[in-house]
Amino acid sequence: LSKLMYDKGMVNAFEGNLSVRIGDGLLITPSQICKGFLKEDMLVETDMQGKATKGNRNPSSEILLHLEAYSIRKDIGAVIHAHTPYATAFAVANKPIATKAYPEMIVLFGEIPLVKYGTPSTPDICNDLKNHLFDHDVVLLANHGIVAVGKDLYEAFFKLESAESIAKVLLMSHLLGGEHELPTSEVSKLHEMGKKK
Repeated sequence: LSKLMYDKGMVNAFEGNLSVRIGDGLLITPSQICKGFLKEDMLVETDMQGKATKGNRNPSSEILLHLEAYSIRKDIGAVIHAHTPYATAFAVANKPIATKAYPEMIVLFGEIPLVKYGTPSTPDICNDLKNHLFDHDVVLLANHGIVAVGKDLYEAFFKLESAESIAKVLLMSHLLGGEHELPTSEVSKLHEMGKKK
């Protein structure tokens, strides 16, 4: 999946990290390795304190973000952090992704909230995460990027890809004069559909 993300322009040579929960630890992408050229033997296994237990490279510099996500919700089996261009534009603008005009967005996510800024690669990046990740599978990190979680890497990736596509559509709609909002009754129906999925 890391190569697919690189090929689709969802990460560049210096950004993005993926992890999966395995037993009492996790498997995470290494620091300073382009995701498009990642090989299996480059992955790093760590315990839940972030200490490497297998592999000869350093884990991603954003490992604290991953560890915090796993500690917030026991149902999370995989975490992806990326700087996808359209969603990250919302993050840099400090705007959550929310709309009353796009049914798929309303049903799939309700909204994608904005986590307050914390310095990347430090514990500060985790300070506000629990306030949003507990109720959402995709969140924006202010001035930084996006995080998606799922029961496995595929589920997390599909949510990330969907969020990026929606962010692109919403930004393009603003270029065309803005969103055409649905009636309140229809938005309520879509929210109910989202709760049942």
